Amino acid sequence: MNPSAEKIDELNHEAWGLTLSDPGAALSLAEGNLSSAADIGYARGQAEARLNVGWCEYYLTRLGPAVESFQKSLAEYGALSDALGVIKSLHALGVCYQDQGRYERAMDYYTRSLEEARKAGNRLREAVTLDGIGEVCLELGEIKEALDYFLRAYETVPDDEDSELIANVLLDVGSAYFRMGNWSLAREFVDKSMDVARASGNRQAQGQCWHLLGQISLATDRLELARSQYEKALATCAELRNERERASVLLDLGSIHVMTSEVDIGLERFKEALESAEGIGAKRLINAAYERLSEAYEILGDFRKALDYYKRFSRFEHEALSEDASRKIKNVTVQYEVEKSRQEAEIYRLKNIELKEKTEELEAANRQILAIAETGRLMTASLDLDTIINTLYDTLRRYIPFDLFGLALYDEEEKSFDYRAYMLQGKRLQRSRVSPDPKRSYASACVRRKAPIFVADTGHVPPGIIEGEPIHYGPPAGSLMFLPLVIDDRAMGVLNIQSQSRGALTPRHLALVEALAPYVAIAVENSLIHDRLETMNRAIRGEKEELEKAAVTITHLANHDPLTGLPNRRLLFELLQKTFDIATRNGAKVGVIYIDLDDFKPINDKLGHAAGDRALVAVADRLRVMLRASDTVARVGGDEFVAVLATVKDRDDITQAAAKILEEGGMPFTIDGTPCKVGFSMGIAVFPDDGASIERIVSAADAAMYGVKRGRKNGFAFASAEADEASPAASAPPREPREGPRPESSKR
Repeated sequence: MNPSAEKIDELNHEAWGLTLSDPGAALSLAEGNLSSAADIGYARGQAEARLNVGWCEYYLTRLGPAVESFQKSLAEYGALSDALGVIKSLHALGVCYQDQGRYERAMDYYTRSLEEARKAGNRLREAVTLDGIGEVCLELGEIKEALDYFLRAYETVPDDEDSELIANVLLDVGSAYFRMGNWSLAREFVDKSMDVARASGNRQAQGQCWHLLGQISLATDRLELARSQYEKALATCAELRNERERASVLLDLGSIHVMTSEVDIGLERFKEALESAEGIGAKRLINAAYERLSEAYEILGDFRKALDYYKRFSRFEHEALSEDASRKIKNVTVQYEVEKSRQEAEIYRLKNIELKEKTEELEAANRQILAIAETGRLMTASLDLDTIINTLYDTLRRYIPFDLFGLALYDEEEKSFDYRAYMLQGKRLQRSRVSPDPKRSYASACVRRKAPIFVADTGHVPPGIIEGEPIHYGPPAGSLMFLPLVIDDRAMGVLNIQSQSRGALTPRHLALVEALAPYVAIAVENSLIHDRLETMNRAIRGEKEELEKAAVTITHLANHDPLTGLPNRRLLFELLQKTFDIATRNGAKVGVIYIDLDDFKPINDKLGHAAGDRALVAVADRLRVMLRASDTVARVGGDEFVAVLATVKDRDDITQAAAKILEEGGMPFTIDGTPCKVGFSMGIAVFPDDGASIERIVSAADAAMYGVKRGRKNGFAFASAEADEASPAASAPPREPREGPRPESSKR
């Protein structure tokens, strides 16, 4: 019998959920769904199953079949005018072509997917595609652009979030920082990705996290830690049958073995990697395996095999990288011409009578270049804006005579400048946000032009820069320079340096600041990105904590009486079952006392329901005190309670507890200044003597209580014939136990 359309939808959803944790099992399920959907002519279910098949093939590193499945799902979704299916299929094709290194095709599909997602207003799919575009940028070495796309993807994820996507974005950010050589930040984001992946059961992301953590550890010379992390990544790849990732991990793991003089083991790892790479046709991994095998055999002294593998490596390099080789040859030629010209100029300078002055000038310039490189490294390595600003300020003070230093961020919408640093004569001053007249502002002109503005003498300002009298927020400037901080052709801010002396700032000073400006822009942008990510992470953590607190509160309310705080009937039955189970194992007994208050209605009638509630709270507090810590008392009705005496030896123990309740519970208490007193009619059932189930025990105790209630009240009676004759209500004949608990009292 063929399954229904609803069943196929359910199984497709199940297959989608299995894709990341067990792609092999997911593939079997998806192929079965595809066949079933075709049998009943369910086109939408067929398209969804086809998409799932494609993803399973992809995660099993079978790219050819994956592309074929995605192309078919795209056509099927298109015929159905299913916008979401079309978006998913376009993105999936982009992923496959990216994995093949065909970036133009990948970007074509990503762009189409992004356009369709934005047209449909689907923020989740928009975020997924932005992350994919960021990965392409990262693979092409455009790290800054990649980070920008990853951040946009993170910010676009809907509030209910998608843990799979969050894990991937955080991992991609970690990869970007790894490529930048910032090991600490790379490890921080990979650890965050691992936490999300573990919480959601995303095994694919966990394996990639272990791999990247191993690379970070290797880069920081922690070989044993790297080895352990690679082993975990390898185990995950084997579990998921991801041959591409497995081959990559094996190459890295083999390199560690070679580095630790375990060349034979490393050789075996390289051979395994080659076998996996050849199985899936991964040319880059195949070539990398050839190179590692050649190096390993050379270390072992087997030069014949080393040469053989090196020939294979060389042949691949020649065939697959011919364009890159041509480009390198051109670069070498250009570099040769540049070097030749430089040498000729150097010979001329050596012959020049101004050799000494030029040499000193060159040395000064070289010192500045070194200072620029070191300052740039320090700034881009930090994510703290104050540290970035202080590093820049200290460097500039060594080379430039200035009185005022400022760094401001530009708000395009408000046309305003937010000064994050404003230093006059070495003192840091507070500056509020300013919105200057754009025609009279050097800063506005700098942002508008996206080019430096340099005025050596403010008495002779070149025409065309500003109109009218310039705006000055500090002391009058004799010379000044404004430099834009440009990111992706967008001026995000300005750097402002001024001196009160005319001619104090020179073109050489401008060149120094121009060289530093790109570093400043990148460092400031990274700092702002980091701050935004931290803010979002804090918000997510805060929401999670609030949800956890709410869950605890809801659970407590669901299991406890809101008036007295005692367990309610639902929790009582759970506790009874646990208590009975323990008693059964220990050969003990359990006493269950069903309690109904006597003379409670007059309190309600005379003092009102609010006073009645306070009386119930007082009774509940007394019952808590009178029973042992191991015992339980619950409120099951208006003025009805149940006490559970755990692990008692015999009925004498229960009789003593019941007598204590009568004696101490019956003492008068005061409500709103009025003395009040209640009695206790109690029925007692004993487990297992009076029954083996919760329902029978509670019903027996209820029936015994009802017999006391109809008699003398304020006493107790056992459900069975062995009842305590000393009880004031012992002579009251108990009625037969009912199968269910008595309805709650109508008094409250």
